[in-house]
Amino acid sequence: MTDSLPRLRRTLDWVQRPAMLLAALLIFLMMFHVVLDVLSKYLLNQPIVGTLEIVSNYYMVAIVFLPLAAVQLQDGHVKVEVFTTALPPRLIAAFDVFAMILTLIYTVLLTWFVMVEALEQTGIREKIQVGIELMPVWPARWFAPLGAALFGLAILLSLAGAVLRVRGLDATTPGKESDEWTA
Repeated sequence: MTDSLPRLRRTLDWVQRPAMLLAALLIFLMMFHVVLDVLSKYLLNQPIVGTLEIVSNYYMVAIVFLPLAAVQLQDGHVKVEVFTTALPPRLIAAFDVFAMILTLIYTVLLTWFVMVEALEQTGIREKIQVGIELMPVWPARWFAPLGAALFGLAILLSLAGAVLRVRGLDATTPGKESDEWTA
């Protein structure tokens, strides 16, 4: 199992990289869009119609969900370690396993529910009123299940590494025994 973790991580890196790049591009586009809207509003007295709707229905959803897997793979999520700092690394890994199992359950449920919602909204071709026009928003519904599913895979990979640490194996060095219970 330890031999396959680095390969699985590289595969997940390769799969989630386009999602992360899309989120980065959308941050730039959102910034450009909002700046143009503000300039147009104050210099030309004519704001760009639909800026708020596009920002809230497209940009923000993608920016929140698509990078989740990359953040997990970099171990970048917030951890509160006030009570665990002095514990041995294997015991900390046991707490990590528990937390990741809970997170995985939540993420699977989240992925399921947002997938169902995306399917329903795609089926009815969901639109919202923007000025006097209707703007389709159903495509943006797919950012959430995609990001949540990738996050779930990243959690699963992190969970496997934490389980190996609990068992006394170093997840970064295949087969290496670790004596961390007494550290």
